[in-house]
Amino acid sequence: MTPDPPLLDVRDLRTYFLTDSGDVRAVDGISFSMSKGERLGVVGESGSGKSVTAASIMGLIEPPGSVVGGQIRFRGQDLLRLSEREMQKIRGREIAIIFQDPMTALDPVFTVGSQLTETLRIHRGMSRQEARTVAIDTLADVHIPSPEKRFKDYPHQFSGGMRQRVVIAMALLCDPALLIADEPTTALDVTSQAQVMDLMLGLADDRGTAVMLITHDLGVVAGFCENVQVMYAGEIIERGPAGQLYANPEHPYTRGLLESVPRLDDDSQTKLYSIRGVAPSMIQPPRGCRFWPRCDYATDKCVSERPRSCCGDSPKECACHFAGQFNLETDRAGV
Repeated sequence: MTPDPPLLDVRDLRTYFLTDSGDVRAVDGISFSMSKGERLGVVGESGSGKSVTAASIMGLIEPPGSVVGGQIRFRGQDLLRLSEREMQKIRGREIAIIFQDPMTALDPVFTVGSQLTETLRIHRGMSRQEARTVAIDTLADVHIPSPEKRFKDYPHQFSGGMRQRVVIAMALLCDPALLIADEPTTALDVTSQAQVMDLMLGLADDRGTAVMLITHDLGVVAGFCENVQVMYAGEIIERGPAGQLYANPEHPYTRGLLESVPRLDDDSQTKLYSIRGVAPSMIQPPRGCRFWPRCDYATDKCVSERPRSCCGDSPKECACHFAGQFNLETDRAGV
């Protein structure tokens, strides 16, 4: 049986920002795909290219930034070849995004209800009354109390967690095939984070929606994602099924990220591991492996020769010359 084509297929995507100091290579040649209903976690430090990847898929890159190469195929159609008018028919209807700050995602001068109904009237051609009914039902789905009353309220009348629920409702109104959640719980307290994640992913499951979860929180990814890809300096440096990657990370950067997370099942008094240094400038990224200036195991080969990139179709890949040959926990004392 021939496997179904991927829902989203990104190939050699390059998104640069043109500045007076040079080209900032925010996303520099990444390739990955997603199938229908898949949960993909995208992790990495700030500045690794996660959000720029999301904005590139949504067609939201603005000057001085531009997508300078590659393909973004959604349901077989290259989104980079579409006009803005054609992209508007897909954005919000077939691909939706949840931003990390719900206060900037909602217009403060319009009621929540008017913003929800506008989405339905534009993308689904509903009448005002039909849109109102669906919007109120969706507010109830995301556990907004008294949805008919809150429908008339403004964003500032909602708490941070409730505003994020409204943004989730807006993203799911049109039953998109792909939902991109860009740091959706960053501005929330821990309790609200868990509630919002359970709600968002539960609704996505019910609707068969594929979810790309972009976050720096490895704990959130472990609980909700089937597959994970790790980004560093505009590249994907490791990816694989979540269980395998967490149990046996092969890249020193991935190992460092995992070792820097506190564990409830570890009662030792040792300090958490910290990756030394800072992320490189993307105007002039290091030659060879981009992680070598911060890597405890770098050799001359790492400095001079770029490792094989994660651009194949293998479910488990690692862009490191010595993938899987390190044991951070036992080697740390000798570093």
